[in-house]
Amino acid sequence: MTITKLSNVLTIIVLVFKLSTYGQVVSTTAALESAISNATAGTTITLADKTWSNVQLSINKIGTENEPITIQAETPGSVFFEGNSYVKMGGAYIIFKDVVFQNPSNLDTDIPVIEFKSSNDCNHCTVTNIQIDSYNGTTAQEEDTFKWILLRGTNNEVSYSSFIGKHGVGSIINDNRSSTEANYHKIHHNYFADRTPVGEINDLNDQDAIRIGSSSTSLSDSYTEVYNNYFYNFSGEIEVISNKSGKNKYYNNTFDDYQGALTLRHGNGCEVYNNFFFANKNVFSGGIRVMGEDHLIYNNYIEGVNSKKPDGSTSGGTGGINVSNGKPDSALNEYYQVKNVSIVNNTLVNCDYGLRIGTKIKSTNTLAPENLIVANNVIYENTTKAIQLTTAPIGDASIMEGNIKQNGSWDITTDTNDNISVSSGLLGSNATFYYIVSGSAAIDAGIGSYAFLTTDILGGPRSASFDTGAEELNAGGDMFPYSQSDIGVTVGFGTDKTLGLGDIIKLEQQLKIYPVPSQGAILNIALGNQTLGLVEISDMAGRLVLAKIFNTSKAEIDIQNFKTGTYIVKVQEVSKKIVIK
Repeated sequence: MTITKLSNVLTIIVLVFKLSTYGQVVSTTAALESAISNATAGTTITLADKTWSNVQLSINKIGTENEPITIQAETPGSVFFEGNSYVKMGGAYIIFKDVVFQNPSNLDTDIPVIEFKSSNDCNHCTVTNIQIDSYNGTTAQEEDTFKWILLRGTNNEVSYSSFIGKHGVGSIINDNRSSTEANYHKIHHNYFADRTPVGEINDLNDQDAIRIGSSSTSLSDSYTEVYNNYFYNFSGEIEVISNKSGKNKYYNNTFDDYQGALTLRHGNGCEVYNNFFFANKNVFSGGIRVMGEDHLIYNNYIEGVNSKKPDGSTSGGTGGINVSNGKPDSALNEYYQVKNVSIVNNTLVNCDYGLRIGTKIKSTNTLAPENLIVANNVIYENTTKAIQLTTAPIGDASIMEGNIKQNGSWDITTDTNDNISVSSGLLGSNATFYYIVSGSAAIDAGIGSYAFLTTDILGGPRSASFDTGAEELNAGGDMFPYSQSDIGVTVGFGTDKTLGLGDIIKLEQQLKIYPVPSQGAILNIALGNQTLGLVEISDMAGRLVLAKIFNTSKAEIDIQNFKTGTYIVKVQEVSKKIVIK
């Protein structure tokens, strides 16, 4: 054989090796386990479209940032893991995506559906574009603690996935934080729906959607971010989200038709902002529940909370925003005193209780909130109390100023510290939420200066003379609350179809649509320096009202014949809502 021929043969062998290593389709569990065993950085393992039963994967591999190890479906949504299936990931830079978990049987509830640990923790690992659908144990197992996703390690991500029909004790996504090491996890663009409680709402703990931390390590910081998630028809316990660590952020989430509250149970220095809560008067529903120190709570919209329990009594832990008393010498799993917390520029609409200050879940909770700022909140048509002071705040820095209510009563003195009451005109309404209107007493009424208050709940800029409440009049933001029409479009399983997650996030940042809300004849769309391509506009019923290709990075669209209402604009793989008035 000549040297040239030998070289060609070797080239072919190398090419075949690379193909078999980097891009292989497997159709049996044995082949899958073999492919995982042989995987190296850059390997992509593709699962053949079919139903897989009792798949039990234990992955211990190291990828890199530029060459992760990927396990994916041949066709997203056409690979089904059933029976007693689970995935354990250990190592670094592993991506698991596109799989549906359904039809469970003979589950071992001690083993999570997906755990970011095998023989060691997983760091820089991603679970994306999956669906876990009613993957529950038997009735006899419903009080067993069965977690769907157990986070460990650092810098991990759960995104663009749907978690539907959880029943039984155990978080959907849980980070127990067994150590005090910072996590830097990101949980975003997920859909959490149709959880049902064991017994009545709040009969048992550990029925939340997301829990970050545990009481034992709660005084250490996690730096986890939970954003752009949609919670729908969700009922488990008082904590829809349970924060039990420090320096976490919760923003741009929508809670719709739910029971419970976003609860800062333990930990300090968290931020809760730009979230929408639509409780629909469900019993035992709240907005944000506060314990601990140094939290910032701003730009949240909370509507229709109902503090009644199923038995008709009133819960001390609910309300639009509930600030708890603390317990002297509190143990880590009890109630730390609220200190140095700012509750600023929130909008509370049609709740029974708007703001509840100094509540007592237990009679031993006798420490009043200290150095509490409650400022520039809009409280609209609350039926029981706009502001309830069960225990008055203490500390020289405590102040309540610049709050505005429309009708109803409150436990503060009207016309003191710019706290005012009006009888009408504070807010208007559309099909989605109540918003600030021309002539409102909230316009330019903000008091004080807050470095964190740079935009409003919709993402529009705050002016120097800023408005009271969560929204700035005509600021042009487009971060509207999620609805059912967003599932598989902007949140949840099926969202990430062709682009990488980094590409989608960049497009979301670059895509600009203005003016919002639009009251004129022209809608402007821009995509930085990228070509727009196909632009689609649909109404909330999913009907396509415009589809046009633009070979430019900017476009003007004639909307003068559009009816008033909310529409979805889709450019490439990114969708945003707009309101036309």
